[in-house]
Amino acid sequence: MSLYNKTELNEYQRDAASFEGKHLLVLAGAGTGKTKTIVARAEHLLNAGVNPKKLAILSFTRKSAKEIADRLKVSVSPNVNKSAITGKTFHSWCNEIMHYYPDQFPHHSYTPLDEDDRESAVALVIGKNFRDSMEEKVKKETIIAIYSYAVNTLCSLSDAIYHIRFYSSDRNDPEIVKRIEADKILFAPVIKKYIDYKKERKYIDYDDMLNVVASALAGSEELRKHVSDRYAYILVDEMQDTNPLQYKLLNSFVEYSKLFCVGDDAQSIYSFRGADFKTIHGFTEIFPNSEKRKLELNYRSTQEILDLSNWLLEQSPLAYDKKLIAHRGTGEKPNVIHVADDWEEADLITDDILKTTAEGSKFSDSLVVGRSIWSLSKVEGACLTKKIPYLKYGGTSLMQSAHVRDVVSAMRIATNIYDEIAWIRYLQLWEGIGEVFASRIINEIISLDSLEKMIAQLERSNIKNLKAEISGTLKKVKELLNNPAEAMMAALSQMEETLYGKYKDEWMHRMNDFDVLKEVAMTTTSITEFITEYVLDPKVETTIKQGREINTDAVILSTIHSAKGLEANFVHVINVNPNGYPSSRSIKQGEDAVEEERRCLYVALTRAKDRLNLYRFTRSIQVQQSDGTDEASKLYFLNNIPPELVNIQVPGVLDKDKPKPNLGVQTEADFPDFDFG
Repeated sequence: MSLYNKTELNEYQRDAASFEGKHLLVLAGAGTGKTKTIVARAEHLLNAGVNPKKLAILSFTRKSAKEIADRLKVSVSPNVNKSAITGKTFHSWCNEIMHYYPDQFPHHSYTPLDEDDRESAVALVIGKNFRDSMEEKVKKETIIAIYSYAVNTLCSLSDAIYHIRFYSSDRNDPEIVKRIEADKILFAPVIKKYIDYKKERKYIDYDDMLNVVASALAGSEELRKHVSDRYAYILVDEMQDTNPLQYKLLNSFVEYSKLFCVGDDAQSIYSFRGADFKTIHGFTEIFPNSEKRKLELNYRSTQEILDLSNWLLEQSPLAYDKKLIAHRGTGEKPNVIHVADDWEEADLITDDILKTTAEGSKFSDSLVVGRSIWSLSKVEGACLTKKIPYLKYGGTSLMQSAHVRDVVSAMRIATNIYDEIAWIRYLQLWEGIGEVFASRIINEIISLDSLEKMIAQLERSNIKNLKAEISGTLKKVKELLNNPAEAMMAALSQMEETLYGKYKDEWMHRMNDFDVLKEVAMTTTSITEFITEYVLDPKVETTIKQGREINTDAVILSTIHSAKGLEANFVHVINVNPNGYPSSRSIKQGEDAVEEERRCLYVALTRAKDRLNLYRFTRSIQVQQSDGTDEASKLYFLNNIPPELVNIQVPGVLDKDKPKPNLGVQTEADFPDFDFG
């Protein structure tokens, strides 16, 4: 049923959804119903007669884009063509544009490279084209980071080198300038060869997908008109995560299409991927004929949690110009809990989880948030010890798992016979084929012009008794190019004995992943689409690792960057220490980096619905008190918290000989039950 008919929108959401101007930015604070608003906007357009094929709904993960599309299909009028309603990531949208206009984009048939593939490609380029000594000086990870940053931020090679290699240093230091110039001489030829290698092997990497489309649109008004006519209305979710390259892409639609962008400048936390905070913060200055609306009524948290979150932003030198108000009313104050170390922290958190479940809550009502997967290891250990089921958000994606990549390598070869990286992986799976032998085989077949000729050459090679399995898998997959789910299962069936030998006792557990991937593959119409959608899913789309038997009711352990979009009744934020919020690294990088870390903490706080616990080490507070003149102590985000905003808890006993800690409150009267000596 329509969102309007159910009167599910508040007046601010309804005003935004029915906007009649050219371009609109909806600044949607945490928990204010941004997804509901973007769905309502799309519904408003479709019910007004807009063809769903002229609507581009974009988000930064496949999962969130699909969620928007699915919710829209439920709410839109019955006479709208629901099968034409889709949600896309920026990358899959660009892939779609390339397929619609193949004459302008020969890249539409190229094989996409994910992060691991890109490393392999750069390593091959270095190994084939440069001296052995060069391999020690040029790390593939550095080359990729510099190249990717330059493409996504549209900056010079010098600027990219500085950002990746010397960001915390003085840019004007003559020694730094000299080192940047030396790096340019070293890195530029490798990057050039990498670009040439991709063309030769018909590869397109993660950054290329946006770059080739954005550049083509920027360079041709005729193409801009054609593509804008196809996508007359563009709805962008998570606008705060856009980088300059994505802005360049969107800017091509400013003249002929209408933009409706939803995001929160206070949740812009992806500068390490090139996201530009200024794009959303200065939206109305950047985009002509644009307006701004704000959503501040929060449906997730109690007012006490929002009061602390609002206070955190108010301490910033930046003007976020919004203050969240709780629709739910009042509840518990957040707790700031002092612990001796991360072991005590983990113990208290897991005890609290067991207590809440004993009182009738579910495990899934609890969320533990940390800066990194590594920082959550002690909590994970305590969950295992106390037999608490958990899910871990972060780490390696499913499509990066070795066993999945093994099977997908056969699928990639069937779609691009020049995919040298896939050939290397595929051939080395089979007994008797090592790196040298695989390279020799590839050199023999890579110049041939069809898979059939390549298979025939393989069958003439000295590969012991495995010819049938090697060639049989490729033949079977080739027959199923337009049915990726069947192609994957056919490849798996052909390769299972070999994969069992490789993974041994782990294989039965790894096999379960293919059931998930089969469901994913069934939603695509070709192997190329499957690889593009799921190999190139953005990095924020992290996977889940089970921490015990499969259990839908489980505590979630998540990094802050993976926690965006999550919420829970009880949220525990770990290691909120001086010299951690902000970190010493961000302090060296300057105000922009410090403020991004403030926004990271804001994201963590606003995940909580009913109870929020922040943990910090007694030792770090004591150090801050004894030497509070350093920059980290001065900038600590929890300095001088108004005492009415939080409850301070000190479960352990502090050493009375130590200096009195600065607890972020104003007087000792706030601790009537604790003697500091």
